[in-house]
Amino acid sequence: MKPRTGLSVLLGIVTCAVLDFIILLTAGYSDIILISPFLGGLVAGSFFIEPMKDGGKVGAITAVVDTLMVRPPIQTVLIQMGLLIIPPEISEIESLGLPMLLLLSIISFLVQLGIGFGGGFVGSYIKSRITPPQQPLPLNVCPYCKAKIPPGAIYCPYCGANLKEFKPPRF
Repeated sequence: MKPRTGLSVLLGIVTCAVLDFIILLTAGYSDIILISPFLGGLVAGSFFIEPMKDGGKVGAITAVVDTLMVRPPIQTVLIQMGLLIIPPEISEIESLGLPMLLLLSIISFLVQLGIGFGGGFVGSYIKSRITPPQQPLPLNVCPYCKAKIPPGAIYCPYCGANLKEFKPPRF
């Protein structure tokens, strides 16, 4: 894993952890908790510009780590401290049986994975729109007539070509 990837995932996970704690403490068990993997993915994805799929990938990784390793301990601590109460609806889900419980867990996991991917992709997309494009280095030779030109010239003093419109070939 590249250092930039690790840092982005770490910042995304920290974002998720803070949001999980605040949401569980204030709203309890509610659908609003799904904002946590999205915003964590958004933070993680904002570190990547090209290609944007990497932003989605780090957003998904952030959501997986949040769902499996960050949120459960936060829930456990808050329940043990008496600050979070398990609603009766969640207790009734256990009566559905293991196969249905497993299916619901997989669906919930996949939804959060998709939300994290979307957050990472959006973060990467926004970053690519905000970051100004890099300016090409000043040319010392006119690409059209091959004459020496002063750095920063807009037009060639010899052939009159517009140097700003010249696009160097991609390799």
